[in-house]
Amino acid sequence: MSITRSPSGLAGKLGVSFFFGVFLAMGLFFLGLMVREVAQIAVTYSWKETTATILSSSVGEKPGKDDPFSPIVSFRYQWEGRAYTSDRYAFKPKRMDDYSAVEAKISALSPGTVTVCYVNPRDPATAILRREGWGIAFFILLPLVFVVVGGGGIYGTWAAARRAKSEPLSSPKGSGLGRGGTLLFGGVFVAVGAGLLVFWFLPAAAKSLASTRWTETPCTVISSRVKSHSDSDGTTYSVDIFYRYTVNGREYKSNRYASLGGSSSGYKGKAAAVEKYPAGSQRICYVNPDDPTDVLLKPGVGWELLFGLIPTAFMAAGAGVMWASRRAPKRVTRVSGALPAASVTESGPLKSRASPLARLFGITIFAVIWNGLVGVFLWNLSDGFQRLPGVFFLIFFLPFALIGLGALAGVVYCLLALTNPRCRLQISSSVLHPGESLEVSWTLAGSVHRLQRLRIFLEGREEATYRRGTSSYTDRHVFARLSLAELSNSLEMAQGEVNRRLPGELPPSFAATSNKIIWTLKVHGEIANWPDVNEEYEITVESGIVK
Repeated sequence: MSITRSPSGLAGKLGVSFFFGVFLAMGLFFLGLMVREVAQIAVTYSWKETTATILSSSVGEKPGKDDPFSPIVSFRYQWEGRAYTSDRYAFKPKRMDDYSAVEAKISALSPGTVTVCYVNPRDPATAILRREGWGIAFFILLPLVFVVVGGGGIYGTWAAARRAKSEPLSSPKGSGLGRGGTLLFGGVFVAVGAGLLVFWFLPAAAKSLASTRWTETPCTVISSRVKSHSDSDGTTYSVDIFYRYTVNGREYKSNRYASLGGSSSGYKGKAAAVEKYPAGSQRICYVNPDDPTDVLLKPGVGWELLFGLIPTAFMAAGAGVMWASRRAPKRVTRVSGALPAASVTESGPLKSRASPLARLFGITIFAVIWNGLVGVFLWNLSDGFQRLPGVFFLIFFLPFALIGLGALAGVVYCLLALTNPRCRLQISSSVLHPGESLEVSWTLAGSVHRLQRLRIFLEGREEATYRRGTSSYTDRHVFARLSLAELSNSLEMAQGEVNRRLPGELPPSFAATSNKIIWTLKVHGEIANWPDVNEEYEITVESGIVK
C-alpha cells in the first residue's frame, strides 16, 4: 500500500522559496556582519601588552547625531625602546547614545593614570587601550537561526519532497541523524533564549528593580527633546533628556531616562515624557550608590517586563523541539506484522483521542503564547522601547498577526463545541479481526435535539512521515471507511447499538518509524450554524481472518 502525493506546482514552490529566502537573506547578511566583527576582535588578541600613561581623557560630543558620545583619550607608551602616542580607545571605537556609559569607560582613565595598552607588533604606531569582549560571538546564533530556517525550508521545498517520493514508504529508517539535527535546531533556540535572558533581560530587570532604592539626587536639565531617527523604513522616536548632577563634589552628566531605552514609532508618549523635563528645570534623578555614573530619571519597572516573554518563548520552543525529538520512535527493524495502535479495555467505554476540553486547552495555550509574543513586537511599532523600523516589521509580522487571529477564532470555536452533546461509545472487543462481528453501542448526553444527523463509521488511514530539512511532515491517506450507523431521529441518536460484520480482508494496525496504519471509530454529528460533534476513538485491528 502506498500514498500518492500530488507534487506542488512551480508557482507554489517559488512562493514558499521566496518566503524562506527572506529568512535566509536576512540571516546571511547579519551573519556576515557579525562574523567580520568577531574576526576583527580576534585580531586584537594577538597584539602585545605594554604599559601606557594616560595623557588626557574626556567624553566627545557631536550634537545632532543619533549616537553623539564617544570616549576621547590620548596615551603614551613605549615599544622596543621607542616612544609612541595614540588616541585610539579601541580598534573600532563605537559611538553611543548613552553619555553615562561612555563616562563610565573613561572614569578610570584620568590624566596621569598608568594602565596597559595593546600594541600591534606589525605596526607599533597602532595601539589600543581596550579590547572588545567575546560576548558578541554568542549572538551569531541569532542570524544562524534565520539561516537554518531559511536554508532548510528552501532545501526541503525543492529536494526533500522529491527524495521522499522515490523512497519506499514501507521501508523504515532510523531517525538518529534526524533527531540529532532536530536536537541541534532546538538547542540553538534554547541557547539564544538563555543568552537573551541572562545577558539582556535579567540584568535590565534587576537594575530596574534596584533603581527604586538608589539615592535621590537633585539634577538640572541641560536640554530635552524628542529625538527622531529616520531611515528608509520610516521614522522612530526616543526620549532625549540631558542633565547634570553632583556626587561627592564632582559633577556628572547623563542622558539616561529609564533602564530599558531605545526608540519606536510612537511620538505622543515620548513628547509627554519630555514635557515634564524642560531645559533649566530642577528635577530628581536616582544614582546608584556603588557607581555615580549609573543613574536614571525614571526608576522602577513597568510593562516592559513583558519583554521577558521573548527569551522565555525561545527557550520553551527549543525545549519543546528537543523533547519531541527525544520522544520520537526508535529504529524499527521489523517491517511485517501488526503493532498495537492502542489498548482498549473490553468493559469500559472508549476514550476519545482528544476531548473538546483538551482541544480548548491546547488552542488557548497556543493563542496566549503566540499573541503575547506578537503583541509585544507590534507594541514596539507604536510606543515601545526598541528601535524597530515600523513599515518593514509591520509587513513582516502581518502573517504572524493573522495566525494569532486564527488561533483566537479557534478558541471561540472550541468554547462553542463544549456545549455539544457528548458521546459515550463501547465496542464488543478490545481487538478486532477481519471477518468477525463488531458490536458498537453509544449514548449521547446533552442537547441531542440540536443534532440534524449522526454518523458512526470505522475508518482506516495510512500515515507516512518524511523529513524536509530539519522539519518532519506527515501525509495522511484514508483507504477505508465502513459506515456503521447513519441516523436523523433524535431518539435513535440519543442511544442505540449496531452489529456489523467486518470485511474479510483488512490491513492490520501497524506502527513503524516512517509510516503507520491506524484504525479509528469516528462519531460525526451535524449541527446547523454551530461546531459539529467530531469524536475519534483509536482501536486495534490484528491480522488473521475469523471464519
